[in-house]
Amino acid sequence: METIVCDIVKNRMERDFNEALKILGLFVSELRFENSVGMSVVLELSVDEGDSNCA
Repeated sequence: METIVCDIVKNRMERDFNEALKILGLFVSELRFENSVGMSVVLELSVDEGDSNCA
């Protein structure tokens, strides 16, 4: 059950981040949870090379 909830949260977070970052020509290429120091969300961002708004 924990894995299913974690996957749902991860998918929703990734979708929301991608929506917010789209205007900057970025997208989330990886999202993971890390609990080495508390609970952290680690995002790896990539540039959308097909985006004409990117400089």
